[in-house]
Amino acid sequence: MSKDSYGYPGAPASAGSFGQDASSSGSILQAAAEMLAAEPYTTVTLERIAAIVHVPIENLEMWFPTMHALGAAVLDYERECMQRTQREADQRTSDPIERLLYVFRSIGADLANDVVVRAGVRLADESRQHFPERRLDPFAVWRDSVFRQLDEAKDMGLLHDRVNLDETVWLIVAAGMGTKDLLASRKRLD
Repeated sequence: MSKDSYGYPGAPASAGSFGQDASSSGSILQAAAEMLAAEPYTTVTLERIAAIVHVPIENLEMWFPTMHALGAAVLDYERECMQRTQREADQRTSDPIERLLYVFRSIGADLANDVVVRAGVRLADESRQHFPERRLDPFAVWRDSVFRQLDEAKDMGLLHDRVNLDETVWLIVAAGMGTKDLLASRKRLD
């Protein structure tokens, strides 16, 4: 069994398999995500997660030997969800404005309904220094994605020529990031 293979439900297509143990690794990922969505990465430990899922620490470490490995699994899951949404948007329509709306709605639904996605977004936003091997900059990723869609829309004549792309992109991305933060704070308050 490879230490870098993750057999959790919803794992990226390239993830390995743990056979009968997949449900346990999935429950570990779920419990870790619930913690990581609610508190800083540096406060979450494998020992706390093992206690919550009632798994001996040695068993947990077979799937996720370090908090870094577990955090990486959460980030992989979140990235795959985002990429899947992009692919679905591309398949649904050639209209870049409709694609943009679809992506925002779908990711909003993922954030509302999938704690692993919420945890991945929080990790990418707040804990990038703990994952130096990854280029984690959610604002830049969204800015570039929204810019591409709006630039294509402008080229297709779907946006007025006087629309300032840089300002419009900034406004859309800032609104999206603000909405994400508002939803996260409401979840913590509820």
